[in-house]
Amino acid sequence: MFTYLLWLRLYRILGGSNSFLTLIIVGCSNWLGIGQLAFGQSEPIPELPFRRIQLNGYDVMPQPGQPLLMQHGHNTLSFWISNPFEGQSVRFSYQIRLQKDWIAVDSASPVVLKNLPFEPTTIRIRAEAKGQTRLNSLILVPQPFWYNWWFWPMLSIIVLVFVSIFIWLFFQYRLRQYMRLQRVRENIARDLHDDMGSYLSSISMLSQSVLNIAQKDPQHARFLVDKIGETARQVMDSMSDIIWSVNPENDSMSQIVVRMRDVATDLLGDQDSSLHMNIDETVSQIHLPLEQRRDFFLIYKEALTNIAKYASASHVWIHLQRNGPTLVLTMQDDGVGFDTSQSVGRNPLGGNGLKNIRARAEKLGGTLTIQSTPGQGTVIILQISVA
Repeated sequence: MFTYLLWLRLYRILGGSNSFLTLIIVGCSNWLGIGQLAFGQSEPIPELPFRRIQLNGYDVMPQPGQPLLMQHGHNTLSFWISNPFEGQSVRFSYQIRLQKDWIAVDSASPVVLKNLPFEPTTIRIRAEAKGQTRLNSLILVPQPFWYNWWFWPMLSIIVLVFVSIFIWLFFQYRLRQYMRLQRVRENIARDLHDDMGSYLSSISMLSQSVLNIAQKDPQHARFLVDKIGETARQVMDSMSDIIWSVNPENDSMSQIVVRMRDVATDLLGDQDSSLHMNIDETVSQIHLPLEQRRDFFLIYKEALTNIAKYASASHVWIHLQRNGPTLVLTMQDDGVGFDTSQSVGRNPLGGNGLKNIRARAEKLGGTLTIQSTPGQGTVIILQISVA
């Protein structure tokens, strides 16, 4: 309708000729009527009446100013013209799409137009007799797809499917969040049971021993008290690790690197070992989820603890880099090394530490490589996917 009014307004502004103007609405999805205006004349040209109109064999008679809606595949139009000049010689003709030529027809027979294009089409009909003219127009436009009987049921089904998918995805997301929270709780409970339970049991037994030998062997009692203090510090360290791992502020790799430096300084600071730590800038863009961050850090700390306790190394090298979709942690020392062919239980340098490292690496879905030779140091390489 906007296009119709725009063209009409432009014609009036620019000025029209003495001929009539056929108003056509182009590009609409509805049948818009055609009016005829005479410019420079006192009266408009009278309308030529139709006796009958059929579209694909069905009678249709649109209201004045209304289009004929054409369905896809229904492209045959028939119409009968009334004779407005009784008793006179009348010439009837029609024109399609404002073509130059008019096609003569007989008013007694219907005009049948087949294979009309499925697009807006204007048909003009004219009757002439002794200088008198009658005109009329038909416009066929494709019926909008939402006029079809199947549109609204199909739309309802599509909306229902999308709503169902959204609800399903939402509940899947909530379920994953719940399962993730459950895993975190289980991990914390397991750590508290394994680490805290072990440390507290040691403190309890050592305290009892101190009470038993305090007067008989004061020197040994002092040793046990020092042992209790060391165990208490281990409890505090383990609790600190648990709290740090569940803190969402430590999700960034930069925070993990800061923690790694602090731990390395604490474990190796009292030893005669030189620390060489190299962190590539590319790792700062990595984001590790809570569980990955926790296991990755504990693997690092466990391996560093083994180096501090057993390696007797002069130099320790730590390199963290990103290789495509893989985060690679390399830890190397020039210490005493050990025989990797020995079982964990018989390995004096491995103990439960290496066993825990392997278990955590497997849980991460990563690859753990340990290379060591007695007297030539040890290399530990951890690779995990961060894509």
